[in-house]
Order: sequence, then structure tokens, then C-alpha cells
Amino acid sequence: MTTASTSSPDKAADAQAGTAGADLQDTASPAQPNRAEDGQRAEDDLRAALGLDPAGSQAPRAVRVRGWVATGAAGIIATLLRLLGLAHPSTLMFDETYYVKDAYALWTVGYEAQWAEGSDELFAAGDFSGMSTEPSFVVHPQLGKWLIGLGMQALGPESPVGWRIVPAIAGVLTVVLLARLTFRLTGSPVLTGLAGLLLAIDGVALTESRIGLLDVFVGLFATLTMYCLVRDRQWSRARLARDLAGTGAGHLAPRAHVRPWLWATGAALGLTCSIKWSGLYLLAVVGVMVVVWDTQALKKVQAKAWFLEGTLSRGIGDFIRLVPTTALVYLLMWWSWFTHDGAYKHGWAAQQRAAVGESARSWLPDALNDLVEYHLSMYTFHVGLDSEHPYQSRPAGWLLQLRPTSFYWAGEEELAGQDCGSQQCVQAITSIGNIPVWWAACVALVAVVLLATVGRDWRAWVPLAGYLGLYVPWFQYPDRTIFTFYTVAFVPFVVLVLVLGLGMASGLLPPLPGTPPGDEGGWVLSVRRMRRWLGGRVRRSPGAYRVDADDVLAEDRTGPGDVVSPSSDAAVTGAELTGAESSSDTTSCEGRRGLAAVCSSSEEMSVSRQRPLPVVQRWTGVPAERVRRGGVVLVGVVTVAAVAFAVGWWCVWTGTTVSYEVWRWHMLLGSWI
Repeated sequence: MTTASTSSPDKAADAQAGTAGADLQDTASPAQPNRAEDGQRAEDDLRAALGLDPAGSQAPRAVRVRGWVATGAAGIIATLLRLLGLAHPSTLMFDETYYVKDAYALWTVGYEAQWAEGSDELFAAGDFSGMSTEPSFVVHPQLGKWLIGLGMQALGPESPVGWRIVPAIAGVLTVVLLARLTFRLTGSPVLTGLAGLLLAIDGVALTESRIGLLDVFVGLFATLTMYCLVRDRQWSRARLARDLAGTGAGHLAPRAHVRPWLWATGAALGLTCSIKWSGLYLLAVVGVMVVVWDTQALKKVQAKAWFLEGTLSRGIGDFIRLVPTTALVYLLMWWSWFTHDGAYKHGWAAQQRAAVGESARSWLPDALNDLVEYHLSMYTFHVGLDSEHPYQSRPAGWLLQLRPTSFYWAGEEELAGQDCGSQQCVQAITSIGNIPVWWAACVALVAVVLLATVGRDWRAWVPLAGYLGLYVPWFQYPDRTIFTFYTVAFVPFVVLVLVLGLGMASGLLPPLPGTPPGDEGGWVLSVRRMRRWLGGRVRRSPGAYRVDADDVLAEDRTGPGDVVSPSSDAAVTGAELTGAESSSDTTSCEGRRGLAAVCSSSEEMSVSRQRPLPVVQRWTGVPAERVRRGGVVLVGVVTVAAVAFAVGWWCVWTGTTVSYEVWRWHMLLGSWI
């Protein structure tokens, strides 16, 4: 009887879980493969069922290095665009009048304080005498203002760069995080660089990385949340496969583990909520996703009572790791409010007892009771905010960027004497998104929804969670004063949706690891099902997938546990799917499913081992024959259009002095004015 693999158990639980899309392998199959005998399952079989690469495998070093090169290039571009001219304008603009001054007060007296009328001009000139010690009623948690103030401490509170440097750094970090998240999902350096580039040159992400507002931090910590969540999914499934190795179907689910990446997800959610309360909706979405993923994992490994174990036992554990962690981090971010008696509402419970003899929620400690009362006041403000604003917008128009927000405007009076080639010069900063990105993402969103629902590809749910947690909830506030610039919180997921859509179209998005040939799942299965519904016909180039009108799905012609013959029309070799070097040991094909089970002749595999990794494969993460020319052209068109738009609209994103006619030409839609 063959035993389960025990090599490098720690690595198998994390790094060796592999990226979901990094299906190029450095290591060949073991000389003595783990085969399932006498009803016992090998670790690699369980990993294949859970959508993981074999234990000990990872993307080739060339692909990993190029993934970091793509990430670094995107990060450099993002840094240059966010730091160039960051000091302009030298005055407080838009809501900097609140958050920058609140940040100064936090670092000075420990809580947000009231400012005298007309303090903006004095503040910009380095005169902070307008600040009093009276507490101010603010409606957002403190963390974002602490972060803004950090830059002011480093570079001086009178410096516009000091006001904006930390938001700029947050914008750069968001680009880097999105790139690494994309690589973990796709294993493609090209898609990694594309995601980073498109976010780096997006107008919403760019303008809000160059202004002292809070929402860019929401986007940063939300992206960090999803990155940690994906890492937890891979870690927990790798550990599940290792725990159940050597067992048969119907075995009890193993005990729960610490799951450090899930704790990290909870901490990231706590930081998100500590910027703005909108992070609570993302917490709810992530909580549901974790329970569903855990339950599905137990089902795939045929654990005993998998539904009850997943929804109840694992669900309670997931709740404990996420919600209390989020709440604890959130409370810790109020440390300064707890330690300063002069803060707003601090001492409210004691004042109530002195005035009327009792206070509401008297069973709570005074400090927590004071904070609860403060939060009730903030909630009342948020839900009742309905004052008119010229740049308010409705969520229905956000994805099309129908009503962007104007952050700054300087006209003829402020720019007297400046030369712009016209008698009327203007400076404007408007958070117009990169239109080729946003509009193309609307089309890609349909494809990604199909990938998630019809194709059952879990990777599609990662960006969709951003939409569900950070965009959809705004529809419940039809009468509230809200703005398009809130989209910066989920713009990384808009970009990720577009990149996944382009990856599907170009063939750069690989099938999930462990996907059996002939039952490819994911986007291939989506195409087949849609073809069946519509009666269409999809052809392939040599070496790529093919779907013909007379095809029959593998699930229609094979029974449970059947292994599709490599000679069948629907089957493809493991090397063709993954570009991996194959083992000469053909005995590993017997009785196994997944990519590891697909074999060709020893002669073919020997040739595969001797063939060097093509340059295309090193940069795309997939064999060259899988790349579709039409899809690559589409990727190029979208990228060139996005870069051209960024170059053309740079003046509108950064407040460059232009003539009124030039500015007016950039207002493509009447609603932009």
C-alpha cells in the first residue's frame, strides 16, 4: 500500500500550495508517485480535488522572477505619477479642509479639535493658531487621519507634500498589492504587470492618491484583505489535503488549525473599518465566502457530514477568527480617544448621571458607553446626510463615471498673469476614471460573472467580492449625499475584473490546477455550456482547446471516477495545459485524476523535458500555443487606449495650467462639468 507524501509538510501548507493559476511546475512528478490503493487517498489526489498543484510544486523561477519584475515596473510607474508635482496646489482642496486639519489636531492634542473660521488660508501658510482645544464632532474613525498626520510629522505640517505623501504611498502600495494578488490568481507576469499598470494610470486611483482624503486607505486595506483571504484559501486547503492523506472517503473532517492568514484577513478588515464604516459590508461578504469555501472544500474531499461540519463547526471557527479580530483591531484604533478626556463625547455617561441620575446602557463601562453614544451620533449623521452638493452622484452611474468629482478649480482670477496660450487660463483637478478601463470593465464584468457562476471558477469571486462589499451597499442610500470618488475603494477590483476578462479572451488565464482534461471547468466549460445553449461553434488553433458543434461534454460520456483517455478528442496532455516538464514514469497515470493523471507516451514526455521554456511562456505563464492572437490584440488595444487616455487627461488629473478651451475639450460628457 502506498502511503501519502510527507515531504516538506510546512511548505506544502503555504508556499507550496502554489498560486491558483501558476500551473507551470519546476519539479517533475516524484519517481514513486502517491497512488490511491485500498480506498486510501494520496495527498496529491486530495490536492487535485481541492484545486491545488501537487505538493512541492511551484512556478518556474523564470516566471516568478518576471512576476516580480512586472510588479516592480508597475510600482515605479505608480510612484512617479503620484509624487510628481504632489505639492500642487499649495492650498487645502476639497475635503482636505477637514481631514488634514483633523490630522494635525490628532497629533497635537490627541483628538479632533475645532478650528476658527478662515483657518484654511492660515494653515496653508504655516499658521495653526486657528485651532482650539474644544473637541470637534467628526463622523469617521481616526486611523486615516493618523496616517495623514504621519506625513505631516515627517515633512512638516505646513508642507502640502506632508499632507499628501502618505495617501500617495498608500496608492503605490495598492498597485503593488493588486499586482501580487493578480499573480497569485493567474501565475502570469503579463497579467500581473497589466493589472498594476492599469491601476497606476487610473484617474480615480491617481487623483485620490494625490490628495489628503481617507478613501484611498479604504482601497489599500480592502485589497490587503482580499490578498490575505486568497492566501488563507490556499493555505487551509493545502493543510486539509495533508491532514486527510492516507484516509478514505467519508473520513471525519480533521481538527481546525490556527489559520494565520485568516487572522490576518480579520486584522485587515479591522483596519478597513477603522478608516470608514463601509468596511463592515466587506466583512459580511468575506465571512460568507470563507464559510462557503470551507464547506466546499470538505465536500470535495468527501468528508463525513461535510455540510454540517462546514457550516456549523468550521463556520463558528471562521466567525471567531474574523469578527472578534476585526472588532479588536477597530477598538485599538480608538486608543487616543480613550486616553484623552477632552475628546468628543468622552465622559458622556458621567455627565448623564450627574444631570438626570442615570444613563442609557448603564451596564456598560463608562468608556465603552461613551464610545457607543458617539457611534450612534455618527450613524445618525450618515443616514440623514441629504444636503445638496453640485457633484453628488448616484451609484448607478459610478461604473460608467457619469458624474466625477471636482476636487480643485482655479480660474481667471487666481491665475492672472499666467501664460497658457489663451486669455482665459484654468487649473482643474477632477477624479475622472480612465475611461477605456472603466467602460471595458463593464463588459468584462459580464464575462467574470459567467466565469463565477457558469464556470464555477473561484478566482472570479475575488474581484466580485469587492463589488459586493464596497459598491452594491451604496444602492440602499438613494437619498444620501454621496460621490463618485467613493469608487476609489473598489477600483482595484474593477481593474482585476478587466484583467481576468482580458485573460479569458487572450488565453492567458489558465485552467485551475487539478482540472481533469475533457472537463476543463472554469472558462472553458463556460464556453462549452454557452455554445450548447446558443448552438454556436468555437474552433481552436493547434494545441489549444476546441469546442465543436458535435462535442459531448466529458461529464456526459464518463462516469464518476472514470479517467478520460489521453487519446480522446477532448483530452490534452499535461504539458500542453501547463507547460510543465513531465515525468517519464507513466505508472502515475493509473487511477488518478487531475492534471497529474494526464499522460502521453514516454517518447513525447522525453521530448517535453528536453525542450527549453519558451520566452512567451516565461512571460505569460502559459504555453505559446494557448495564446489567442485575437485576444492579444484586444489586450493591446485596451492597454494602448488606457495609456493614451492617461497621457491626454494628465492635465485634468493634476491641475496643470491649460486654456479654458483645452479643459472644455476634455469634458467629454456634459455631466462632467
